[in-house]
This record gives sequence, C-alpha cells and structure tokens, in this order.
Amino acid sequence: MKRYVTFLALLIIVCLYAKAQPLAPQVNENVELMSILSRMAGFPEYHMDVAGQYITDIDSHFKDRTNHPVVQYMKKLRSEHGISYDAVMSMAVHLQKENGCFSLIKEETNTLEKRWDKVDKTQFLNLLTDFYLKSHFQSFFEAHKEFYRKGIQAYKEKVMRHFDISWYESFYGNKPDENFSIIIGFCNGGGNYGANRHIKEKGKEVFAIIGYFANKNNEPQYSKEYLPTLIHEFNHSFINYLLDENKYPEHVKALEQAGTDLFNSSRWAMSRQAYGNWQTMINESLVRAAVICYMLDKKYAPEEIKNELSEQIQRNFRWMPELVRLLRTYEKEQSRYGSLEKFYPHILNFFSDYAEKENERLNIME
Repeated sequence: MKRYVTFLALLIIVCLYAKAQPLAPQVNENVELMSILSRMAGFPEYHMDVAGQYITDIDSHFKDRTNHPVVQYMKKLRSEHGISYDAVMSMAVHLQKENGCFSLIKEETNTLEKRWDKVDKTQFLNLLTDFYLKSHFQSFFEAHKEFYRKGIQAYKEKVMRHFDISWYESFYGNKPDENFSIIIGFCNGGGNYGANRHIKEKGKEVFAIIGYFANKNNEPQYSKEYLPTLIHEFNHSFINYLLDENKYPEHVKALEQAGTDLFNSSRWAMSRQAYGNWQTMINESLVRAAVICYMLDKKYAPEEIKNELSEQIQRNFRWMPELVRLLRTYEKEQSRYGSLEKFYPHILNFFSDYAEKENERLNIME
C-alpha cells in the first residue's frame, strides 16, 4: 500500500511538472520540406530570402531539382486551387512518412485547409515522396541541425521568456481544448501561420508556425517585438470557432450582412493580407484586438501599444480602437459574463452598428 501511495504521489508530481513546462519551439522537417518546395515553385511568400546562408544552401542543394514534377505541380496548385500561404503549412502538419512514403495523418475530423479539398492528394503525395528521396532531403535537413538549434535557442531567449500562456485562460474564461506547439519555419521569412490537426484518439493540436530572419552575420534576429506574432496565432484557437457556421449558425446569420458590407469596403486591403472573406476578417479583427489587450494587461510601454494599434489601423482594421475598448469592457465585467463566448452577442452588435454607421456616412458623401 505504501509503495502504491508513493507511486501515485510521484505520478501526480510528474503530471503537474509536465503541465507547467513552458512551450518549447521546435523545427519540423515537413514544414521545411513544404516551405522549400513552395519557394522552388516561386511562391512569393516563401521567397523572402531573409535566412542568410540557409537560403544559399537551399539554392545549392536543390538546384538540380527545380524541374521536378512536384515543383511544377505546386505551381499548378497555386494557380488552380489557390494553394498558398497557410494552406502550405496546413499540409505540412498533416504529413507523415510511413515505409519511406508520405501519406496524410488519420484524423477524427478533417482539419486540412479546405483549398486542398479538390486536389488529387494521392498524386501530390506520390510526387512529394519522389522529390524527397531523389533530392536527398533528409540529408539536407540533418546537415542543418546545428543551424536549427541556434535559431530555436535564440527564440527561447529573446521571445519565449516574455510569453505568459496562462493569460489565455484568464482572458477567455475557459481552458483550451487543444495542445499548443510552436514551430519555427526557417524558410518562411516574415510569414507566420496558424495550423491545426486532430489525430484520431488524440486531442486537437494547434501550431504557431513562426518565420525566421538572420542578419548579415547569419545570426538569428529575434526580440520581444516578435512576441505579438506568437500571441496572435494562439488567439485564433479561442476565437475562430465562435464564427463557425456548423457550430454557431446564429452568429453567422446575425453578422453576415454587416460583415459583407465591411469586407466589401476593405476588399483591397484584406486581399493583400490573403483574407478572402468576411468571416476571416472578423476573426482577424478580434485576434488583433486581443493581442493589444494582452499588451495592456502585461503593462507594455505605451509607445509599444500605440505602435501595435497604429499598425492594425494601417492594415485597414479601422475599427480597432473601438473594438479594443469593447474587449476591455468585457475584461472588467468578466465575472458577469464568465467567458468571451457569453459576451459574443455584444461583439455581433458592435460590428453591426459599425457597418450601419459607416454605410450612413458613405450615403451622405454620395
């Protein structure tokens, strides 16, 4: 009995210790594979070339594979299906290698980005496997382990030590159902993406895939200024589901007209940021406002908060000051609402009122 009690106590300690561990950034071979392949196919968002010697190494190692069928296939996928930006990273986290061949993970529910729905994925995976083997990708990846390690260590020291993941539960009023992971995409430049998956018999996983920069001395360039990007990506997990048509059709119906009007008047700016519909624009608005709430809660310098707010307004999230004010009201009255989900009707009213007033102003101008 004593031995059992001792073991139980040890198990509890181990579980508590594991739960308390900070997020550990990592490198992922599939992320590097898909980003390098997209770069070879000429995707501008994967062709920023800000990773120093790593880019030179990529060009040198893969120069004889630029005409491989999978590179040409990626070009076709972009032009015909819009495979780009986060859709590339979504595929990366859904890949697995079995017996030397790539396949898709088996999921509880399909979370692969919907732009892949009409793609012949069997053909793509066969071509990807052939490229991986013939380009000796694994050797390239293994040869850069020390480079990856240095980038990860820099991110830990310069960014992660400022990150408080417990803020999410206190702000949103509910614990996340997902497991969070951070991946550094060393070929992603300034591109930062959120991706998720739900492997069978496992919990849902949410990935913040963070870009990488190096200076002229090939040293990773991370600082606390990169923290809002990380905060941003994990916010999606607490916000996007509230505008999911299958889960909350009443939210979609209530906001559809106002969301459509605001998106139409912002279409050019949103398209430049790869936001193709009003639901994405609303979710991005809330995510970005929540970042500013985090900064306010963590006592960032007023100048830093002002700069973040100004950047969002410049991106044509012109309602950001008022939206932040609304979320701060929610924070003050959180004991009354309990969670952002319960407060969401006020958010619906906010965007509806904003669109109505903006339409009135536009009609007067005409």
